[in-house]
Amino acid sequence: MAEPTARAGARLTRNTLTMLAARVVVASTGVVTLPIVYERLGAVEFGVWVLLSGLLAMAAVLDLGLGSTLVREVAGAGPERDPVSVRRLLGLGLGWGVVLGLLLLVVLTSGWPWISHLLRLGELSRDAWHAALWLLVGVVAGGVETPWRAILEGVQRYGVLAAVTSITAVFGAALTVVTLRLGGGLAALAACTAGTGILRTAMLAVAAERGHRHLAPRIGRLTNQDLRRVTGYGLRVQLTSATGAVNVELDKLILGAAFGPAVAGSADLGVRLLNLLRLPPAFALQVLFPEAVRRTAIGGRDWLDRFYLTTVRYLAVLLAPAAAALVVGAEPLVRLWLGHPVDWAAATIAILAPAYALNLVAGAATVTARVQGRPGLETRYVLLSVAINLALTIPLLVLVGPLGVPLATSLGVVLATGYFLAHFHRATGRPIGVLLRILWPPAAAATLAALVTAASTELLPDGPGRLGAAAAGSVRAALVFALTAALLLLCGYLRADERSRLRALATKTRRVAVSSVAGGDR
Repeated sequence: MAEPTARAGARLTRNTLTMLAARVVVASTGVVTLPIVYERLGAVEFGVWVLLSGLLAMAAVLDLGLGSTLVREVAGAGPERDPVSVRRLLGLGLGWGVVLGLLLLVVLTSGWPWISHLLRLGELSRDAWHAALWLLVGVVAGGVETPWRAILEGVQRYGVLAAVTSITAVFGAALTVVTLRLGGGLAALAACTAGTGILRTAMLAVAAERGHRHLAPRIGRLTNQDLRRVTGYGLRVQLTSATGAVNVELDKLILGAAFGPAVAGSADLGVRLLNLLRLPPAFALQVLFPEAVRRTAIGGRDWLDRFYLTTVRYLAVLLAPAAAALVVGAEPLVRLWLGHPVDWAAATIAILAPAYALNLVAGAATVTARVQGRPGLETRYVLLSVAINLALTIPLLVLVGPLGVPLATSLGVVLATGYFLAHFHRATGRPIGVLLRILWPPAAAATLAALVTAASTELLPDGPGRLGAAAAGSVRAALVFALTAALLLLCGYLRADERSRLRALATKTRRVAVSSVAGGDR
């Protein structure tokens, strides 16, 4: 019994590390290429690129939830299951990718004049049209990729997935840089994206076909039972995906329609950078889920309650000062990344960072709800977030201009997350007072640290260029974290073992700093 358990644990660890490595590669290519894209295209053309990408990204989520559904079907296809029915479901995924592409082509062709006018594309409308067609090819490639990816995920061939994802990300980044340096514009950039998508689909199809030919998609008639299973599970996933896409992508389209592509593109830079920075804690929560399921099966509800509160505590201690550091350090962070200031990007980061931090802390409740088999607790909260966002966007847009759009999103996330936490505690019989006692000290300490740091920025190091931005950003972040830690120590929030680890970290940091100074003197 111990040997299969050990093998399962080793497989889980290996899968986690390989997918984490792939995500790091993809994130790194984005960090490197996005400033080049922005510089080569310019603010307006980059904004058009952002609007087109967002428009088709929203359309691409209309996959009927087949991505998650097909993974579930493949994973559950044991020896007793008729492989023909699974292959036909995979064939449905293959066919829907093509059908969705044709539907989008009809919509784009018939509605392009209206879309061009709404998004203020102006003289770039013709180039944008050609780019949209290439991006549509990429959407079709992504749809066709769905069943092949589902096969590999369902049989847990994560190493192959990670390798293909990493290779195509690096290839796509290199192709983009070369194309832009040779003078390519919007259409050429979109062609690079489509070509990368086609290559990734082909590689995944070959890998799935070679290792699991018995699961290859097959077009055929589905039974009513199969269709009910797909629609019953997939459409719920579709609803969550679609609402999430609305929250992410709709802001760009609203900013483009109200203020033009340049403002939309600049704000999107801030969102993308923020999404890169929140990737580690989001991935950590994803990795914790299978382990929490396993440990709960052994330790029961008591273990799960301890897991939940401990996870909230550590996330709050980490993310509260991180969000505060982003608020006061957004401007130098953007300068460090892009090489020059972009006001709308920095403002977007400062507005969204606290909301995203709270949302990540609530991820502990999301994991706990899924462990208890109650993922439906999330659905209402996701819909509420979108509803609040849409309701507040226009009034705040009128009151404060472009900043009203990310502000509406931030308020929507905060209010909906607060509702979700209250609803989760009430539905699962957990007292919410314990949660509030855990959350408020880090939040208050980080807020006070941010205010002190913001008031002291004139006294802190800064300067032109990336070097000055690096100095400004690092000093502000260090000051926020140090003040937050000091306040938590003073109020007795940190336990003895946590204080010991913090002292060890401070001693190690001081020694490194002293040795660096001594080395510089020599």
